[in-house]
Amino acid sequence: MNLHDFEYFNALGDLLSFTAVSNHFGVSQPTITYAVKRLEQYYNCNLIYKDPSHRTVVLTDEGKILKIHIESILEELALTQRAIEHSKNHQNHIGFPPIIRAKILAQLLNDKEAISFLSKFDLVSGGSEELLAKLISGSIDFSLIGSIAPLMHPNLFVKLLYQREFYIFVSKDNALASRQEISFKEALDYPFILLDESFVHMEAFQNLNEKYKKKAKVLFNFSDIHTIGQLVNSNVGITLMTDFLPFADMDSLIKIPLIPEDKQIFHVQYAYLRSTLLNADLKELIRLLDELNEKIN
Repeated sequence: MNLHDFEYFNALGDLLSFTAVSNHFGVSQPTITYAVKRLEQYYNCNLIYKDPSHRTVVLTDEGKILKIHIESILEELALTQRAIEHSKNHQNHIGFPPIIRAKILAQLLNDKEAISFLSKFDLVSGGSEELLAKLISGSIDFSLIGSIAPLMHPNLFVKLLYQREFYIFVSKDNALASRQEISFKEALDYPFILLDESFVHMEAFQNLNEKYKKKAKVLFNFSDIHTIGQLVNSNVGITLMTDFLPFADMDSLIKIPLIPEDKQIFHVQYAYLRSTLLNADLKELIRLLDELNEKIN
């Protein structure tokens, strides 16, 4: 039994054809047959049904169990390979969603040493969901991630950095500007200008819109925060954002808290695989983020 036997059997469970598997790997069909036989001998059971009436391969219950575990083994081996390659290249790949990156860099503008330190990393931009997938697959070593619910994953170490409420932001000239708080239902009378679907913020909007039977009118979606701020400032529409965002400090915008039953919370956390061996640079990055956390909170 060897690693190829696992790979062949895993593919057989997906493709359900000896011919398809042999073509996929560029080997003879008997090679696949012997691989299955070796596994059956090792585990002392039938892994596929030996019924000529079956047009495709059918896994036995034991075969299905083995395939589940083989998938985990192959995934772990791929993670190991990527981790070793990253270590050999002496390069840490760090996920930074644009909104979180903008906030953190804004806090560090006067700290040239910290900015210089961050330049050592390969900063990978992307939405939080995209970066989470890359982190779990081992494509990146560490990531900051935004989410509506606190992030939990059995393979990840996660530390919460910030929690921020969502607010309705309006222009000073908007009729809502004098409100002390507002329900999302009341905000439905105004068109929304929002971040696009790649941002976690849209999940908060969709949660509230679902609650009120999808009655919200969305005028525009943008990936650029400042464009949204400018349009809201011009009273073209309103937006749902957190005060974590860079344009939150613009004097011309008014933020209105949502009523308690409509509140949505934005969570910012950093995460890395539990199997990650933290080098000196990653440890220093964690120290820097924890220190920033104390300042922002």
